[in-house]
Amino acid sequence: MLEVIDLAFAYRKQNILKNISFKLEYGQSVCLLGKNGVGKSTLFKCLLGVLNPNIGSIKINGRLITECKRNELAQLISYIPQKQRGVFHFTVFEMVLMGTTARLKKYQQPGQAENELAESALTILNISHLKNRTYSEISGGEQQLVIIARSVAQQSKIIIMDEPCANLDYGNQIMVLEMIQKLAEQGYLIIQSTHDPNHALQYADYVLVLHEGQLMQGTPKNILTSRQLEAMYHVPITVHELTAYEQRICLPTKKLLNRKDETK
Repeated sequence: MLEVIDLAFAYRKQNILKNISFKLEYGQSVCLLGKNGVGKSTLFKCLLGVLNPNIGSIKINGRLITECKRNELAQLISYIPQKQRGVFHFTVFEMVLMGTTARLKKYQQPGQAENELAESALTILNISHLKNRTYSEISGGEQQLVIIARSVAQQSKIIIMDEPCANLDYGNQIMVLEMIQKLAEQGYLIIQSTHDPNHALQYADYVLVLHEGQLMQGTPKNILTSRQLEAMYHVPITVHELTAYEQRICLPTKKLLNRKDETK
């Protein structure tokens, strides 16, 4: 379980996060939403131990993350950046194998156990057929699945993703979102930030919404209402129920403009 208790953070005198508290269980797909600059990245950095909150605490499985060494924390929680550039010509297998380094001692090389973890992660993500391909030469959606597989090989049951679909086309977005949902069903706690409320409405079990430093939380149905989305993004939005598909989607509400030529 991931527990955040009365967390607050400020850059100098600018308050970014105020009295943030929530509990998240394993086996959930969670979406974090909010406007640019509202503190989503700051919250992630606090969860990862990169930033120390001014007030409050963060616990994983009842243990304060401040009590964990870096390699211990890496076995509990992993991070997937918005975009992972392939500078070197590593194979897909080598990229996934890198996720096992948190369990190695200093100067220790990956062995059979680590190779098996990498193979298993490729299988879980259904990308074993890419094993020997060069990472930089596969599609953006496939690259994102490889990075998720690396987190699976890391054996951390909490995975934080910074806008995993931001640079993907629509088909690859669906592929990644469905894989995230599948991992949650297998017992992982996935927390992803997104700018698309439809990702949360259709794929999240729970949502965290940052608005003016405060946190709202709950199920997508209860939190992501038309009124709340309008308040967040300052544009008219309507949430529609698709009863036949048992889904909810949000769409911008078009305003009727009174044209001067129509009044003449």
